[in-house]
Amino acid sequence: MDLAVITPFPPPLTGIRLYGLHLCQAMARTGHPARIVILTETSDRSREREVYPPCLEIHRTWRGDHPAAGFQLLRGLKRVGLRRVWVNFGFSTFGTSPVALFSTLVGLTVAARQGWAMLITAHEASLIDPDATEPLSRMLLTLFRWLIHLGVIAVPLRADLERLRACFPEASMVHIPHGSFYPPRALPEPENHSLLFFGSLAPYKGLATLLDAFQRLRERHPTLTLEIAGAEHPRFPNYGSHLRAACAHLPGIRWRGPVPEEEVEWIFARNTLVLLPYRQATGSSSVIYRAAAWGRPFVSSDLPALRATADEAGLAGNWVPPGDPEALARAIDHLLREASLREQQRQQNLRAIASCTMDRIAKAYLQIMESLPFRFALPQPLPQENG
Repeated sequence: MDLAVITPFPPPLTGIRLYGLHLCQAMARTGHPARIVILTETSDRSREREVYPPCLEIHRTWRGDHPAAGFQLLRGLKRVGLRRVWVNFGFSTFGTSPVALFSTLVGLTVAARQGWAMLITAHEASLIDPDATEPLSRMLLTLFRWLIHLGVIAVPLRADLERLRACFPEASMVHIPHGSFYPPRALPEPENHSLLFFGSLAPYKGLATLLDAFQRLRERHPTLTLEIAGAEHPRFPNYGSHLRAACAHLPGIRWRGPVPEEEVEWIFARNTLVLLPYRQATGSSSVIYRAAAWGRPFVSSDLPALRATADEAGLAGNWVPPGDPEALARAIDHLLREASLREQQRQQNLRAIASCTMDRIAKAYLQIMESLPFRFALPQPLPQENG
């Protein structure tokens, strides 16, 4: 079986793009697809020289935030001519412009009607609420209704799948867990306690709550440090820099900025706890999986998507109400003082993560891709362009 993949690639620090990299590499490791063609954006050439497995072919066919992204994507699919397609989908995968998103959905619709069989991972399924009344939520609901007619929808959280199946009984949906990018590896605790926030910098990530909690913790733990590692969120391009400037006078905070993927394990290794003080969660959390895989206990806002990420994978977590700096500080303080509790959670999570490695997730994807039905005869591929 050969496979086409639609995803931004190679990715930055976290998120949907990073998922595309790790899942494609895991699929390649199975040795089953003889050929995996990645249709990605033309503008991202930051890691073009990186060596990937021989069966991964990178075709730069569409431009992010471009009104013709859907046409470019469709043309790329016709050129490679592969019958099965995995779409690594998020509402901002193809840029922050609504026009680019609409164009992409039109391109995928034409492809579906012309015979391509698609498995579409809906990473942000937690945002879909049929009962919502806010304009943005209603718009996302409309887009999801569109998406379910294009192919089989893969939902990373079982809780979301059950909820959406009840709302959209006509849709073809399956549950495939997010999975851990890395196999379990017990990193030793650092000599001095330190806290880690890892991910893109955006208001809904709860950084203001975390910084408030950290100031309270410094009164009880004067040598405690906080490391904030992550890039600016594309929807909030200056949020991180403004927050950093406003907190420049606070001691004990290290602003790490974007972290190359090869350095992420080292960042986790030098911190004791991982923090997710989010005010909103859009889906399954790769940060929780990373923390568990490397033996780092985590403290998280008690949001449905984050709780489901942990519970469905059998992971132990520490939960606090969102937006409550005092509760966050108390939970962190308790965990820092209880070495036996940290070790208990660490061991439980290392055992649990062994059953949801990316290699296992890749096999689940490929098994479903093999069985995807073709609606119509696929047109012959376009001739390759010269040069």
